[in-house]
Order: sequence, then structure tokens, then C-alpha cells
Amino acid sequence: MFSSLVRVEFGLALVTIFTATMVVLLARSAEQLKLMAKPGAHRQHTIETPMVGGLAIYAGLLLGVFLVDNTFIDLFPALFLLCAVGAIDDRYSLPSSLRFLAQGVAIYLMIIMTGVQLQTLGYLTPNHEVVLGQWSVPMTIFAAIGVINAVNMSDGHDGLAGSLVLVSLMALLFSGANNELILIAAAAIFGFLLFNVRIVRSRAKVFMGDAGSTMLGLLLAFLLIRQSQIEGSIWPVTALWLLALPLIDAVAVLIVRPIRGKSPFTADRIHYHHQLIDRGLSVNSTIIVALVLQIVLAALGLWARSIRIADHLQLIAFLCLFFIYLMSLLWFTRKKPRQAD
Repeated sequence: MFSSLVRVEFGLALVTIFTATMVVLLARSAEQLKLMAKPGAHRQHTIETPMVGGLAIYAGLLLGVFLVDNTFIDLFPALFLLCAVGAIDDRYSLPSSLRFLAQGVAIYLMIIMTGVQLQTLGYLTPNHEVVLGQWSVPMTIFAAIGVINAVNMSDGHDGLAGSLVLVSLMALLFSGANNELILIAAAAIFGFLLFNVRIVRSRAKVFMGDAGSTMLGLLLAFLLIRQSQIEGSIWPVTALWLLALPLIDAVAVLIVRPIRGKSPFTADRIHYHHQLIDRGLSVNSTIIVALVLQIVLAALGLWARSIRIADHLQLIAFLCLFFIYLMSLLWFTRKKPRQAD
């Protein structure tokens, strides 16, 4: 038992070190790979920055499954697909239709390779379990695409997306999940965040890019589905709370943009993290606010699960929270009347 624990801890330390090393090595080649984020549009940074964090995280994850637990190796073809398509998107800016197609294919690959899919949504109405049956695969694809893009859309400030995913991973551990892939993912993300957060530096040294955010989104979707459907450490409705802030923000933004006459997929500055920055908060302060909110929301979900609050009541509470956020976003992004000359 002790030797096994030491092996796991040593393996996780190696994953962090290896991921950090890959960040450094890949950053040196980022210009040749043309994986550089250029300033402009909705981006805050003022100099070109390597977008190779996702590639480094994937390398760290792959090392981790071989060193710590190879049970989850069947997931890695799907993760590789999204990481590769994400890197291509980082370089060439692919159309949204092609990105969604790649996400759907990757999720279907995850389903057939691992067998992990949504079978039930829980008791979303009193005394009635919503069993998906033939809708299992379509609903799994729909839900996982939602998680992938929620994580992707949260990647708006240095350290934000990676830190939010870490909160969700830690919440899964607190739920009682006995899953070493969670620890491997946390170790790899930590190795990346060493170069991405603004602690002891004025700007990020590297970004994860779409290669990282979409891959981590799929990884998180896999873990949430697996823990709610197979392991049973959480209920399906609990998964909403463990990623509440990114999910609520992403869906609200996709609703508000068309109301404002824009495409749902047009980049802009109406996400909560942009709104906070535009109102004077620093990047680090914004991240702290986001992390505190997500920790509170995840804790609420785990608490509701522990005292067995009914699924449908948890869903109603979540939808009420979403409605409040949506109305707030509409208010804060309203067009202000022009001042008279």
C-alpha cells in the first residue's frame, strides 16, 4: 500500500515536471510552428505569446497514464483528435462548423473506445428517472460539446480556464471519486499554470490555446459523465454545479449575442471576466473572484448531493441562478443612450 502510494506521488511529480519542461521546449519552437497568439481584437496581451500549453498538457497526460494508471489509455485518441484540431485552429482559425464537427467526432470516438456515455439524467421530475435509451449517444454528444465550449469560452484571461478546470477536478475528488486520471490531469495542468498565471510576473509566458481548452473540456466531460453514470460519486445534476460558472456564462453569452445582433460565435467582450476587467479589476483579482464563485457553486452542488436534495429541486435552483445571470448580463451589456451635444 505504502509503495503504491509512493509510486503514484512520484509519478504525479514527474507529470508536473515533464509538462513544465514541454512548455519551455515547445515555447522555443512556437514561432516555427506558427503557434503564436497575436495582440488585437478582444485579446488583452500586448506582445505575441506562444500557444503551446495544450500540446504540453497532452504530453503530460500521456506520460501520466503510463506512469500512474493506464486504465484510461482508450480515451487518448479522442483527446489527441481535439488537441490536434485545436492546434490547427490556433494556427489557421478554422470555421466554427468544422470545429463542432471535430468535437462531435471526438466525443463519438470517446464513446466507442471507453463505453462512457449518458444513460440517465436522474430524477429531473418527482419520482421519475429520465432514462435516455436510444437518445443516449446524441445526448452525450450534446452535453459534452457544451462542456468543451464552456471551458473553451472561459479561456479569456491568464490562468482562468486552467484554474477553473482544477476547481472542478478537486470537487470531483471531494465527491469521493477514486480516479487517478483526476490526479494526473491536475498535475499536468499545474505544470502548465506555472507559466500561465500572473504570479511573480506581469504577463503569461504561454497560453494553452484551443488545443488545450477543447481537450481539457473533453477530459472534464468524460470524468463528469463517468462519475455520474458509472462510479456514482455524483448525480447527473451535480455535474452542472461542478462547472456552473463556465456553463452559465457560455450559454448566457450565446443567447445575448443574437439579441445584440451578433453571431453567437463572434468574439467579443461580454463574458463576465471581460466585464470585470472593463470595470477596473486586475486580471488576478478577476481570477480570484471567478475561483471563489466556482468553489462556492461546486460546494453547493456537493452539499445538495450529500443531504440528498431532490434532483428536480437542484435543477430548478440552477436554472434560477442562470436566469438571474442572464438578466444581469443583458442589463450590463445594454446600449447606453448617446449623450446630447
